[in-house]
Amino acid sequence: MVEADGPGDRPAPDGSSVSSVPFLSSVSATPAAPSAAALSTASGSGGGSGVPVADRSLLVQMRGITKSYGRGAAAVQALAGIDLEIRRGEMLALVGPSGSGKSTLMHVLGLLDRATGGTYRLGDRDVTRLGGPAAARLRGSRVAFVFQGIHLLPSLTALGNIELPMAYGRQPKGERRRRAREALERVGLPHLAHRYPGAMSGGQAQRVAVARAVAAGPEILLADEPTGALDRRSGRTVLALVQELHRTFGLTIVIVTHDPNVAAHAERIIQMEDGRITSDTPVRDRLFAEAEDAAPAGQGERAPA
Repeated sequence: MVEADGPGDRPAPDGSSVSSVPFLSSVSATPAAPSAAALSTASGSGGGSGVPVADRSLLVQMRGITKSYGRGAAAVQALAGIDLEIRRGEMLALVGPSGSGKSTLMHVLGLLDRATGGTYRLGDRDVTRLGGPAAARLRGSRVAFVFQGIHLLPSLTALGNIELPMAYGRQPKGERRRRAREALERVGLPHLAHRYPGAMSGGQAQRVAVARAVAAGPEILLADEPTGALDRRSGRTVLALVQELHRTFGLTIVIVTHDPNVAAHAERIIQMEDGRITSDTPVRDRLFAEAEDAAPAGQGERAPA
């Protein structure tokens, strides 16, 4: 049985696992949200990241990726020949209108779905045809997600929610508790360790979701409209947090968004339309978010769904 403060050790139904990479092992206490001063030290405009990443090798390499749903005359082509490379430590945005294929591409990137055609290499591994438990294990150890819907379990505290994926990966209880606390420190919410999602503001809940995503040390973070359910102030705080994770740890980040202002916080913007990449450009005047303290639940923020 999963306890509210710390899920018990048990494998996930899909066989997924969690990496033991010490992603947050040296994180110091930061009880406040990431500061604007800290972010202002990132190398300014022109797309420079300022991240401490020695290895800029290819992490993602896609060639001719297609994805179709249905068969015959009823088939719908969601991706139509995607060529994409992402280097370690990059922060990029996938932008496009509804139906452009950006969410489908994110699902293929994150091993939630398989391409119909083409090739996909994640690091040194060909994952084009990977599926089932094998895909789940690799996804659990190398990929993390943050969604617009947040998806915290209401029956678990902040610590319990952060620990849950690591419990599925059979991390020892003491280790996952340590990582969960460090992750909460990193997102500026150590005081919410034992609070349930229903007592959090929308911005706080999304920051806990970010902590859950990074606690196990993923290689790539995929964020699908991470500010879409938040007001402007909370959205800025979450963007500041994501940029700090990128700047401090060199985490590879892909943000899926329809908002050009959100996209301008990345180093590189990939525009999509009709299942194709129509442009791939560096951000010349990159924006850097200024974190603001989130308002209490019910004051300026939408409560999590």
